[in-house]
Amino acid sequence: MYKKIFTVLSLTSLLMACTKDKINSAIAVSTDPHPTTFAIYPAPVKGYVGDVIPFYEGNTFHLFYLQDWRDNAPNYHPWYKYTTTNLTNYTYAGQMIGLGTKSEQDFTLGTGSVIKAGNTYYGYYTGHNYLFLGTGQGQEAIQYATSTDLNTWTKKTNYILRAPAGYSINDFRDPFIVYNDATGEYWLIISAQAGGKGSLLYFTTKDLATPNWVYQKPLYTSDKYDMMECPDIFKMGSYWYLVFSDTNLENATHYRISTSLDGIWTTPASDLLDSKYFYAAKTAYDGKNRYLFGWVPTKSGFVDAGNKEFAGNMSTHLLTQNTDGTLSVSVPDAVTNSFTKENPIAAATKTSDVTATGSDYQLTSANALSYALFGNIKGTSMITGTLSFAAIPQNFGILLGSNTDVSQAYKLGFINGNMQSDRVASGNTVTEASIPFSLSTGKDYPFKVVIENSIATLYVNGQTALSTRIYSLQNRQWGIFSTNGSVTVKNLKLFSLK
Repeated sequence: MYKKIFTVLSLTSLLMACTKDKINSAIAVSTDPHPTTFAIYPAPVKGYVGDVIPFYEGNTFHLFYLQDWRDNAPNYHPWYKYTTTNLTNYTYAGQMIGLGTKSEQDFTLGTGSVIKAGNTYYGYYTGHNYLFLGTGQGQEAIQYATSTDLNTWTKKTNYILRAPAGYSINDFRDPFIVYNDATGEYWLIISAQAGGKGSLLYFTTKDLATPNWVYQKPLYTSDKYDMMECPDIFKMGSYWYLVFSDTNLENATHYRISTSLDGIWTTPASDLLDSKYFYAAKTAYDGKNRYLFGWVPTKSGFVDAGNKEFAGNMSTHLLTQNTDGTLSVSVPDAVTNSFTKENPIAAATKTSDVTATGSDYQLTSANALSYALFGNIKGTSMITGTLSFAAIPQNFGILLGSNTDVSQAYKLGFINGNMQSDRVASGNTVTEASIPFSLSTGKDYPFKVVIENSIATLYVNGQTALSTRIYSLQNRQWGIFSTNGSVTVKNLKLFSLK
């Protein structure tokens, strides 16, 4: 993925995915736009985390990623790495694969994948050189490097794989390798484009040591998307899953399901794995659980009204399989278990139609906003509780970043069949992120909101996640709300780290 803006070269179509949201009203400026401490959502001291390339071995997640320096350098996005054994303590490992020269294909690097064959690790990546535009050489191609220890990498500079005939030589990126046990072959999946339509192509080889990738056919094509970036394929139980991120509609991470590696790929009723504030997600399996690693974008100017930018903080979800083959997204257990300190809460401000009984709250709103506020969010926190209702209110959920009269706040909750993040400022409401979520009356919906610095992720029912970026989050009040209807929030609690 390449989201730097080069207006002289007019790379607009390539740079759309994370720069297209225009927002006109503001809440507040972040007091610390780039905190250097974290436990849940890592980012380097300088720069930001772009596309994550996860690999697991030896009780350790090796989380390669595109380092986004934001220094206006002419080339960008070398591969850097974090490691972690528990998803709550991260070690910064520095640069893994560096940038090429302006005459080389990998003047800039892009997303890829890491796989081990024998005693050698293969890191396949995108070589991107915008200086090649118009030369007939193609600005994107696939290259690779090798390692024996996952830390020192040697580029194979003589090897370049370009787009097959009929596909754009400028949109050919994000290689992902999976081993097909049935055929004894490695499959290489690559994002491509033809006629403005996105395709995922696959190539095969028997031997990674002497790659002779043979193009087979498109694995999956969609008329909806102009590119399907950062593909990932894995098997869970009897189903195969194809994961990708789109650049022109939701700007979010999707998945498809099949009973075989080569398709047919079907679309589940709800195919999003989070909102557009969680992008380019790829997976890794630790022998017990499969996790989804993406990034939460920053906003321009580090203000709530800013435009969504490329790169930000790494974020991790747990993926689980439902009985019908669909996937659910939830909080990793290690993250939940890190919140060991329960903090007392009491409503500092509430409307007259809010009734409190211990840690349970009943909000009854006939035709206006009913709410209770509980003081300021301070540091890394987790809010938990359970929602229930006899009839579905028009709009209800969690308030974040609020002032005392909630005229400026984020509503993180439910409206019109969606989970949604709405920013309210001076009486105006802007929807920043939204994903479908069906509610049923008479049912309990347990939820968790994981908060760190300017990131908040709402998890509901162990099923769905909604991420968002809120620069006015810290040292502002949080609360609960309901509009045009009644909702009960049971066992409401606030936790912090040790």
